Amino acid sequence: MASPEPDIKIPPSSQSHFAKFENFAPDDDAPFENEFARLAASQEWVPGSQEYAKERTIAMRSELKSHFFKSSQDPENALATITEEDELEGYQALCDEVDLPRYDTTGECKKALKKTLVNIVDLIDTRRTSAKVKVWQDFAQFRDYTLQEGHMINRKEAKEDGGYLASLLQKLFTERRGRNRRRGGRGAGGRKSDKVSGRVVKRERK
Repeated sequence: MASPEPDIKIPPSSQSHFAKFENFAPDDDAPFENEFARLAASQEWVPGSQEYAKERTIAMRSELKSHFFKSSQDPENALATITEEDELEGYQALCDEVDLPRYDTTGECKKALKKTLVNIVDLIDTRRTSAKVKVWQDFAQFRDYTLQEGHMINRKEAKEDGGYLASLLQKLFTERRGRNRRRGGRGAGGRKSDKVSGRVVKRERK
């Protein structure tokens, strides 16, 4: 009599954004920036291009959602809708990572996170690499860190898919009065830009 075959447990498929691309082997433990740079090279997205910024934003948005918001983590139901309870728990989890209280409402969590200087990619990496996120105290140093080359994101894409990424964004610069004032959201060279920094920032006090 043949012995019964042992049960073979198939590991769950990766829920990472990076697992969605054919001919690309994702590394769920790699830092976000390293993994995205590797993906971008495989897809021939040119750093500094609009396509690169758009795809980086989509990746950030997807990773933030999948790591912090409960229904997004369900491999059996990829189309599951995030409930109000899931949303609150997600924002409470984000607060936990930066040593903020677990507020009772989503609105309170969002307000507190808006006042905290923390890199959104670093927040994602708390789940990818188990790294401790750095909360900045000096605005100027944080801004310098934030404005590294290639770290811009697409505002329109940040607002998609529930707006979870957009809810953590702030512009780093405020309008200056006077002759050289930038108008209509225009960036360097007078060109209209829909890209902002991918960071949670605190407004600079004057």
